Amino acid sequence: MLRAAQCLLARLSIPALALIAFPSAALAQQAPQVVPGLEVRYTARPGTDTVVFQRSITRAGQDTSAGTRTVVFQVTHGEDHQQLLEVEQRFPAGGGEIVDTAIADLVTLRAVAHRSHQPSRMMRFDFTAKTAEGTVVSIPGDSVTSVHQDLGGLIFDSNVIDLVVASLPLKQGFTADVPFFIYERGGRVPMTVAVKARTRVTFAKLGQREVWVVSVSVPDAPATVWVDTKTHAVLRIRYDIAARSMSFTDERVTPLRS
Repeated sequence: MLRAAQCLLARLSIPALALIAFPSAALAQQAPQVVPGLEVRYTARPGTDTVVFQRSITRAGQDTSAGTRTVVFQVTHGEDHQQLLEVEQRFPAGGGEIVDTAIADLVTLRAVAHRSHQPSRMMRFDFTAKTAEGTVVSIPGDSVTSVHQDLGGLIFDSNVIDLVVASLPLKQGFTADVPFFIYERGGRVPMTVAVKARTRVTFAKLGQREVWVVSVSVPDAPATVWVDTKTHAVLRIRYDIAARSMSFTDERVTPLRS
């Protein structure tokens, strides 16, 4: 079950990049938003950026270190010179290492593609305006399952939940229903994102910071995200798995950029 929970986190847990001016307002206006009327205010640092998070597992009030998760952000280009954001994460899992790569539209964070290499399977998905197409290969055995899931419209990848959360227009009282892709749940999964508080929190490596505390109704693993109010970086994310009386927490250890 622990391994299953780690695979769930592989689909969910990605930290956000600090926000600075990169794409123009004109590009943002031309690209359709995933949720009409809900603007994603995301801009990326040119080049490659690496963020490391310390992971811990909590059971019965006891914290156990579970290694680190390294995330690499890179701006790339797709067809028709479309600017894309590639987000790769690596972290240890039962029997090996999980490597996940999410590719999104740079301006809107709309899901474009997803690649996942896990000890037990490999997954490849490409997202159109209405569907997810791809394959799932089981390891060992190399059995291949073709995937066609109706999404009913544009969508975000659940692998960048906190990146999306940090890019929303957070404020006191903010709440929105946001669609994310989860293959294991049939594709489109609406989740409620809600600001719970604006407060000051002390972090182990980053000291005291003012943050938005945001809840996300992830099925079976509701999440809480701590977003820095100044830089919009994700400083901590926690998934609570009630069925196993446990939680996973990733806390940023990479210093914030000014």
